[in-house]
Amino acid sequence: MRAILSAPGSRGDVNPMIAIGRRLQETGHQVVISLAEPYAEIAVQAGLEVEVVIAHQEFTEALGDPHVWKPIRGPLQVFRTVVSEFLERQREVIQRYHVPGDTILVSHPLDLASRIFRDAHPATPLASVHLQPVILRTMQDPPRLSGWWFEMSRPTWLMRATYWLIDTLAVDPAIRRPINRMRSEFGLNAVRRPLHQWWHSPDLILAMYPEWFAPATKEFLPQLQHCGFPLQDNSAEQFSPPEDHPIVFTSGTAHHHCRSFFEAAAQACVELNRPGLLMSTFPENFPSTLPDTVKPMPYVSFSRLLPHCSAIVHHGGIGTTSQALAAGIPQLIRPMAFDQFDNASRIEKLGCGRWLRNDRHLAKTLDQMLNDPQQPRAEDANVGIRKNENDAASLAVSHLQEMVLRNKRLNS
Repeated sequence: MRAILSAPGSRGDVNPMIAIGRRLQETGHQVVISLAEPYAEIAVQAGLEVEVVIAHQEFTEALGDPHVWKPIRGPLQVFRTVVSEFLERQREVIQRYHVPGDTILVSHPLDLASRIFRDAHPATPLASVHLQPVILRTMQDPPRLSGWWFEMSRPTWLMRATYWLIDTLAVDPAIRRPINRMRSEFGLNAVRRPLHQWWHSPDLILAMYPEWFAPATKEFLPQLQHCGFPLQDNSAEQFSPPEDHPIVFTSGTAHHHCRSFFEAAAQACVELNRPGLLMSTFPENFPSTLPDTVKPMPYVSFSRLLPHCSAIVHHGGIGTTSQALAAGIPQLIRPMAFDQFDNASRIEKLGCGRWLRNDRHLAKTLDQMLNDPQQPRAEDANVGIRKNENDAASLAVSHLQEMVLRNKRLNS
């Protein structure tokens, strides 16, 4: 069986898909993965066949735009880029590797080409890989989409109307035409509101987070299966874990514009008399001068680093969020766009950290989180990472194999 995987995002999107790909390969599948060029070498080192669908310069320019990191403009801009560039390239990858009756598609939510191909070839099963619960419009507990205090969450009829407005006025004009153009080339009817329900695979949805992290997703669709957090970070970097239990500060591996945040972080470390680590893959983010107790660091394995740290201040990406939960350290989240507001809200509700709404309050909020005896600590919260979640990718592959067997029975 051949598996065609897609991961058109940053490292937090790539790591889980590589983990699934490795497990598929270990069970005898032939695996090819499409991704952005900056992460191609990681997949090659994992032994996967790689197709680059987003060039290094394209990827850097897209995420280097500061507007990408805004609550509304960011997601819309990403979707426009995906349907204008990635959609056709991913179709070419699928058509090049597709073997009728012997192929499965395992797709990132931004991979709409795989969803279209599944409608055109129903005998080729598709698994949608959901890395974060914000993708699901759960009416009982709607995901947070912004940091605005007035964001609505009920009643249900109003939320349905809100989603209809979002789709009709913003999402559909940005992505519907390219999607339906490709559908027509396959002889398929046009779709409306593709992000409402259509983009979820009718065959299998792999929720790569535990049920307790987003309980409302349990009954969302019958084909959804919770697998837990995929904590493999596919990192081969060598480093010595810190011995002074620093506070880690990061805005994610793809963020180009966090210099002012790092300056505030260094100042907070001085005020609190705490050591700090500033983490970024872009050296220009680091301030030119830093106190002796604050060190700059490139990307390293969070699974190996965070257990040696006292806390982490981060953007709220699901990969960093889950690694901090696994390490049992408190986290202060300063969300900017995408799923980050929703993850921050869930962490705050779980008592495993706080939502930082303004960098001016960084030192004060950190001090409260680390020293206030009334503040729930991550290590004491009743939501620890279950032991079997360390291999969520293996559980995902089990569900994929069940999908293949179901599909063979239906088409036999």
